[in-house]
Amino acid sequence: MTVTVFTGKIQERQQAMSEKDGMRIGKITQTAWQRTVRKQLHTEDKRTLFGASPWETCSGFETEGGGGYVWADACAAGDDGRTGYYAVYHAAGDLAARGVSAEGAAVRILLPTGSSEEKLGLLAAGVDLACRELNIQASSFQAEVSGAVRQTVVFVSAAGKLYSRPAGRKRGQEKHDAVQTVQKGEMHREIVQCGYAGLEGTLRVLGEAREELETRFVSTFLDQAEEMTNELVRPVQLLNIYECDGAAEVCQIGSGGILAALWQLSETAHTGFEIDMPQIALKQETVEICEFYRLNPYLMTSAGSYLILTSEAESVIRELEEAGVCAVRLGVARDGNAKVIRNGEEVRYLDRPASDELERWMAER
Repeated sequence: MTVTVFTGKIQERQQAMSEKDGMRIGKITQTAWQRTVRKQLHTEDKRTLFGASPWETCSGFETEGGGGYVWADACAAGDDGRTGYYAVYHAAGDLAARGVSAEGAAVRILLPTGSSEEKLGLLAAGVDLACRELNIQASSFQAEVSGAVRQTVVFVSAAGKLYSRPAGRKRGQEKHDAVQTVQKGEMHREIVQCGYAGLEGTLRVLGEAREELETRFVSTFLDQAEEMTNELVRPVQLLNIYECDGAAEVCQIGSGGILAALWQLSETAHTGFEIDMPQIALKQETVEICEFYRLNPYLMTSAGSYLILTSEAESVIRELEEAGVCAVRLGVARDGNAKVIRNGEEVRYLDRPASDELERWMAER
C-alpha cells in the first residue's frame, strides 16, 4: 500500500515562491493569519456572533431578542461580464453555510482604466441575474474606475437576518456539543459533498477564455458547459438541511477548492476525516477544460458547492436530491487530526491548502 502526502510538491513549489517573492497568490495562509493578523486585532464586543479566524467569512451582531443580523463579504476578479454574478453567489453562499438566507446585497466595483460603459452594463446585468435567481435585493450599487487594478474587481456584501434561537443556548453551542461528542467517538458523522468540485472555476475560465477554448473544443461542447450555471447550488436548496440536522457543519467550497474546504471543515470542527477520492463529484466539462490549461480541479474555487459534516447523512442527501441538487457521501469524520484521502489501495494525507488554481491561472495570463 502506497502512502503519500497530498499536494506536497505543489506546496513545496509555492512555499519557495513565497519565500522569494512574498506572500503566495490567493487567500493568505492559516499560518500567516495566525502569525501576522491575529496579534493586530484587539477590539472585542460581546454582541459579536462569530469571532475572527482564518476561516470565518461571516460577521454579525446579536440583537436583544436573541436573533441578529449577519453579513458576508466576497469578491471576484476578471474581465468576464459575469464576474459580479459569481461574487453574489459566493457571498450568499457563505451566509447559507451559516444557516442564514441573504435578503440584500451591496455591490461595489473597481474597473481598470479604459473600461467602457458597455462592460459596466454587462457587470450590472450579471449582478441583477444572480440577485433574481437567489431572490436577493440589490440594495446598493457603486462603481469607479481606478488605476490601482488591472482587472475588474467586484465586491459584494450580502446580509440577512438571524432569527431567534432557544433561550439559554448561544449560537454554535449545538455544533460545539456535537463536536465534543465526535471527539469521544460517540457519534457517527459523515462528510457530504453538495454540488460539483471546481464548477465555479470552470465557468469563470470559460467566460474569460472562450476564444482560446474554441481552438480545442467544438462550440456545442462549450455551449453545454456554459449551461452548467444551472448546477450551482442555490442557498434555498441548501438551507432545508438544517431541518434534518440542526448541528450540521457546512462549508462553501471557496478559494483553494475542495481540498482547502476539507482542511477548513476539519479545522473548524476539530476532527479528522477519511474520504474516498473517487467519490468527489466532478463534471466532465471541468475535467476537460482543466486538462487543456493543466489546472487541478480539486484546487479550484467552487462557490455554489458545499461540504456538509452531518450525523444525518441519509436524510440530508435525500433532502438535497429532492431539491434537485447533486449530493454524494465522501467519507466519515474520525477522532484525532489525520486527514486521510483514499484512492483505491493508495492512501494520502492532506497537506495544508495550496493556492487557488483559478487565481494562479489569472495571474499567469
